[in-house]
Amino acid sequence: MTRMIALALVLLAAAMAVSAVASWISRRKPRRALGTGTASAVASRQAEDRAMLAAQVRAVGSLVFAVVMFLALFRASIGLTGQVGLPLALTAGLSASGGLLLYSTLPVAKQQVAKQPFGTGGSGAGLPRNPWAFASRWALALPAVVLLVYIAFIVAAGLTSSPDELGRYRMLRLENADVSAAASPYPGWFYGLPLLVVAVLMAGSALLALVRVSRSPSLPDPRMAALDRRWREISIRALLRITTGALLGYLGGIALVAGQAMANAGKSFESVQGWGVAIAAVGAALALAGVVLLVMAARDALTIRTTARQSKPEPAAAP
Repeated sequence: MTRMIALALVLLAAAMAVSAVASWISRRKPRRALGTGTASAVASRQAEDRAMLAAQVRAVGSLVFAVVMFLALFRASIGLTGQVGLPLALTAGLSASGGLLLYSTLPVAKQQVAKQPFGTGGSGAGLPRNPWAFASRWALALPAVVLLVYIAFIVAAGLTSSPDELGRYRMLRLENADVSAAASPYPGWFYGLPLLVVAVLMAGSALLALVRVSRSPSLPDPRMAALDRRWREISIRALLRITTGALLGYLGGIALVAGQAMANAGKSFESVQGWGVAIAAVGAALALAGVVLLVMAARDALTIRTTARQSKPEPAAAP
């Protein structure tokens, strides 16, 4: 387990080093100034394509890093013994956190300066700089609500867990005066605390990414202000869907495992078995909903250039 954590820290340190170098190079580049004249009043389609392609580099690079981190951690987790599946459960969350963290720290394109009468000097004055300017408050609150439910479920499972023969709280024990039963795996403290740390880390990384997108123009040309706003609306919607989908996946997964343990241990306790089946069914539904949101986020990322250009934008408030 220590080896896996060390590998994750090394990968994150490498990503931060790349981000620092990119930021240093970006700061050394002077801002480009747009000249005056009728020809510069509206950006050409070719200029928009170049700007959007540059904006996609950050997202693609972060995705590639997340995939590389997942593969490296997955390979390391296979070699770990005695952890009864815990490293595998942590791999996806750590990888997603690493990708989001890299995305939030990679520099954006240097904003250009537009001479009067076109633009406002490229400073971005008067433009929205808060996430709720690009999405509804409900869409922004939904990941937080899921995280709070996740924390509550982890605490409830931990309080009802029991230690196994090695003292690891990963079992559910039921007993009365006549019958006793036990089942595992159960998301007690052994699984719950590390999974809780990963979920909070993932939510924090997503928050940093949301703030970065809302405060930094993705398309640096001030003539593309409307297109830039639409680009950031879609980007934030994708980030919200990724975060909510990943948290729902984790919540659904632990609910499914907990429900199965309750159903197995509760065969002699009819009411407990019924609750176990119900919790497992809800967990499966939540996990499926998480997968659907992740697929929708991938669609947003793949079609962002086309969608951003649509004259009739689709609502950005949907999670």
